[in-house]
Amino acid sequence: MKYINTIKCMFSHGRAIPIPITTIGMRLPRNRTYVKRVAASKLQALGMVENTKSWLNTSTINLLLLIVTLLIPLQARAAEKIDFTNPLVSGFLDPPKAAKPSIYWLWLNGYVNRDYLQTELKQFSEKGIGGLCIFDMGARGDTKAAPPAGPAYMSDEFIENIAYTLELAGKFNLDVQLAACSSWDLGGSWVQPHHASMGLYHTKIRIKGPADYDRVLPFPELPPNRPKTPDGKPAFVKNAAVLAIPEAKRQPAHEFIFKLPRNDIHRIDHVILYNAQSDNPKRYGKLHLFARDFSVAVSAGNLEEQSFREIIRDSLTPDTKAQRFNFRQAEARYVRLRVYNGHNTNFNMVQLAEFEVYDTNGNNIAASKEIDRTKDSALIILSNSQRASDAKWNADNLNDGQKSGPNGTWLSVGPPPLVIKDRSRILDLTKQVNIEGKLTWKVPPGEWTIIRFVCANTGEKLKVPSPNSDGLATDHFSHEATRVFIQYITNRLKQKIGDLRPTALKQLYLPSYEVRGATWTPDFLEQFEKYCQYDMTPYLPALAGCVIENQDITSRFLYDYRKMLGDLLVDAYYRTASETANEANLGIEAEAGGPGPPVHQVPVDALKALGSIDEMRGEFWPWREYRSQLWIVKETACAAHIYGRRRVHMEAFTGFRHWQDGPFDLKPSADRAFCEGMNHVVWHTSSHQPPEAGKPGWVYGAGSHLTPNLTWWSKAKPFIDYLSRCSFMLQQGLFAADVCYYYGDQGFNFVPAKHIDPSLGYGYDYDVANSEVILNRMSVKDGRFTLPDGMHYELLVLPDRKDMNLQVLRKIKEFLTAGGTVVGPKPVQSNGLTDYPIKDQQVKQLADLLWGDCDGKKVFEHRYSDGKIIWGRSLREILLARGISPDFHYTSDKDDTDLDYIHRRTAEGDIYFIRNRKNRREFVNAYFRVTARAAELWLPETGIILQQPVYEQKPDGIRVPLELASFGSLFVVFRKPVSRPHLVSLDPGINATIVGEREVRVTVFKNGSYKMKTSDGRNIKFEIDQIPSAFQLTGPWDVNFAAGWGAPDSATFAELKSWTKHKNPGIRNFSGTACYKREFVIPPQWFENGNPVRDTLRRKIFLDLGKLWALGEVTLNSQSLGILWKPPYRVEITKAARASQNKLEVEITNTWANRLVGDAKLPPDQRYCKTNITYSGTPGIPWKNIPLRESGLLGPVELVQAVEKTISLTK
Repeated sequence: MKYINTIKCMFSHGRAIPIPITTIGMRLPRNRTYVKRVAASKLQALGMVENTKSWLNTSTINLLLLIVTLLIPLQARAAEKIDFTNPLVSGFLDPPKAAKPSIYWLWLNGYVNRDYLQTELKQFSEKGIGGLCIFDMGARGDTKAAPPAGPAYMSDEFIENIAYTLELAGKFNLDVQLAACSSWDLGGSWVQPHHASMGLYHTKIRIKGPADYDRVLPFPELPPNRPKTPDGKPAFVKNAAVLAIPEAKRQPAHEFIFKLPRNDIHRIDHVILYNAQSDNPKRYGKLHLFARDFSVAVSAGNLEEQSFREIIRDSLTPDTKAQRFNFRQAEARYVRLRVYNGHNTNFNMVQLAEFEVYDTNGNNIAASKEIDRTKDSALIILSNSQRASDAKWNADNLNDGQKSGPNGTWLSVGPPPLVIKDRSRILDLTKQVNIEGKLTWKVPPGEWTIIRFVCANTGEKLKVPSPNSDGLATDHFSHEATRVFIQYITNRLKQKIGDLRPTALKQLYLPSYEVRGATWTPDFLEQFEKYCQYDMTPYLPALAGCVIENQDITSRFLYDYRKMLGDLLVDAYYRTASETANEANLGIEAEAGGPGPPVHQVPVDALKALGSIDEMRGEFWPWREYRSQLWIVKETACAAHIYGRRRVHMEAFTGFRHWQDGPFDLKPSADRAFCEGMNHVVWHTSSHQPPEAGKPGWVYGAGSHLTPNLTWWSKAKPFIDYLSRCSFMLQQGLFAADVCYYYGDQGFNFVPAKHIDPSLGYGYDYDVANSEVILNRMSVKDGRFTLPDGMHYELLVLPDRKDMNLQVLRKIKEFLTAGGTVVGPKPVQSNGLTDYPIKDQQVKQLADLLWGDCDGKKVFEHRYSDGKIIWGRSLREILLARGISPDFHYTSDKDDTDLDYIHRRTAEGDIYFIRNRKNRREFVNAYFRVTARAAELWLPETGIILQQPVYEQKPDGIRVPLELASFGSLFVVFRKPVSRPHLVSLDPGINATIVGEREVRVTVFKNGSYKMKTSDGRNIKFEIDQIPSAFQLTGPWDVNFAAGWGAPDSATFAELKSWTKHKNPGIRNFSGTACYKREFVIPPQWFENGNPVRDTLRRKIFLDLGKLWALGEVTLNSQSLGILWKPPYRVEITKAARASQNKLEVEITNTWANRLVGDAKLPPDQRYCKTNITYSGTPGIPWKNIPLRESGLLGPVELVQAVEKTISLTK
């Protein structure tokens, strides 16, 4: 037997529409004919063929009916004529390539078996994969079990492999991307030091004048892995500046200032501090770098020194436990922490793990795990460690120092900072230093601090390159370095392959930015002056931890520096890469928005970076401990929405669990990502698996490995089709949102995972926009904030900040003039030092004009021109007052029912995707903000479209009763006018199907009294009392295990139980497919003349498998009834069942995890599996310590009968 992907029905208009079969895993002989020419007008939805003429053969009828019966139980179903020529319908049934998942196809260690490429790509295509991202990558794990080293990235042999792959990909209709380097951070063996990653390094010395100074200044300590010349000197060095600072005094302590959330005044009563254990105990000794004396001060006003009041001064003990300090209740908008010294007097550094401030309700309000610039929650706004450094443990790293929990460390670099009160007295000695770094200077009287700044290579290299492909990371802030790099790749490809346009190669891929320490480029000073219109040289000491004049001036300079650095990364890297690739007829797809803090410190406006490339990609990790920190979905979706991009690509299922998960385990995370805006899956990962790899084979050190070596590969297509259908539907039309948050202009900006803003509440969705979009793409039409492609929002919400870019404020004035409604606090100053303080005055004057007397406390609204400013009211209150009810909400009998949703609008109607976040079945009344439209249920796991016969128009939308399975999901589509008559209520647990125009057929699984109500007010009641009790299949099962994986060929299970509870270790640790076999006789009273008893009702018989893991496939009397990969594990057997003996086979497939656990406890020469991965989880836990996963058919297995009854809606 072989699987048939689809049945193609040829309609009278000549179009062949594929009807998906492998969505339910239908197995059919190849030598049968299943294709007939039929009239489209005669084909009923769902294969309801009662009215179909005899030219549909029996096999086709049975097949279509079977597709129908495999539906999950729904509260309401209906049949109607489906227009298969409709693009939405045909695309849902047979998703196009643009909706099919792509895969990271890893060539580990660069190794490729060309003889196996055709076999592998053919399998990808047959399973529904739409594209490949070829990723040259080094192998992790056991190097002895890893693939051999292959050719270097971009070598002749490598490109020959690419060329052959492109030929095969075209044959199998697969699109191809090529990662632009081996592993990530854009680099290669051809990158020269002057184009490599750069940092700014410095040294400080103190000298006393008057004197004649004629010496070589100390050279900064550079990273040890920097590129060197043969004589050991740095391969690239450029003096950035040498500055002399007179009589600068140090602050008495290391100082950190925190702004508490939302600019509010909070009442606080205690703090908790954690000392940090050093990561270098040999150097620092038993005392490590434990902090000792500290003080805490608060300000309820501004940041000026005189506004702070000290509330506690105390000492920390030299340990890492939580240390609590109580004080009298104090009001605070800002909290200042000063650390004066440490326990280890041999070093002038200290380390802290965490500082927490608690309000009187017991909430920690000084720490933020996420960056949300729309809320601007607690963050460090001032610290005096090395400000520009992107060191791993630096408090003031590029995301303003946010760390989560005591597992983050703040490192004070060196002694407390210098305070430079008079910037004009700083002397620039750069021209008095020769190429060797020798300073010749007549030192004036007094104490002087000399700071030498040097631009040099960071030594950053590729993260995990294949053995022959290592090289330096490029300078991401250099236009020239990026252009040269991309041109090298495109020129090499064109030299060997020729014109790339006819090939399957569509894009180059730039992975996530994870460069460390890159904060400079050789011409940064010159570019800064053009960008910010002032010379940054006198402010350079701020990048070495100094305070320039005062805290406000220093912070303003750092704003300009970070804004410049972020925009330079966008222009020099992402935009230049796109422009250069486009010249070679290739696009650029990139994970340009992160992942950002706290995992990686990316110096960029994430939305702007994503908007600068051709295709944008995010990522999500389903199982990470703090998974929202690596959940870059909402950010990517927002960028796509505001920049007018159709597809939201997502690196999906990344993690370290390695074969522990089946499709149902992965589904909840996929559904969450769909609800945040993902509409194209890029599966992480699928390594090249030639036969010599063994099984489960060679894989990368992270990922959920979708390869032909999967135990469940033969059963993978239903889940892949599910992802394709969801993606297709969510690529339609435009995202529907009521609110657009502006996240400010701080330079390093990121959008956190989707969450419910308490001010907005559940049922309203949102986007986040940046300055570039507001200034260049947004306008107000008919009172709505509108983008060129039609996206629109009711409200524009300003960030919770006191500063604002002047150009953005002027644009807000335009929005108000055009009739927009803007919500948020009044800015009181500009940001940065450009045209300071003139811009401050301009911002204040314009804000006073626009906000008028609106202060957010007593006056909440101010009308300006045709628009309105609102401050101090909740977003939900504002929307409801405008007559805008929630877009989606629901009611349930359970208090903890938890549903999520996303809404897309098309010219044809509205598409809602609903997911159940609970692992249990839910019955809800769902309300959709739609008027006068009939509801349809589109089921992505099967490709079935149902008209929902039960719905009711309410003042706040259409009420639709829904049943959702455990972690279930579906689409509710509104695209047709309301039909009459229809049902407005129906008892839960009943399936209803509209028959013709005025009848409904109900399907009932339990005896009882039932009632329904029609749209014209009729109450219909009926009794069902003829359903027998479920018939349980007890007794022994014969189980055949796939050979070669440790289990016996067969075993008898007296009762159903997990394989992991079996006494035989081969069964206990078995991975693969086992076939459960048994014979049974259905109770005689269930049949009459060999058919299910009909009496006055139509009866159906279902096989319910109860519980299983991970996937099942049912065959009854040699007829395959489908693949079951998600609950309920129930299938209709009415047509396949016999009144006599029935032969049942149930194939159950688990994952590789249990066999890997068992192998880890065996000597190497007795193991069954072959792979380079010896661990699972975070951190890497050896397989032998991983718990076995419950596997097999667990039951109870029973036969369930249901009855159908036809009821008139008009009599």
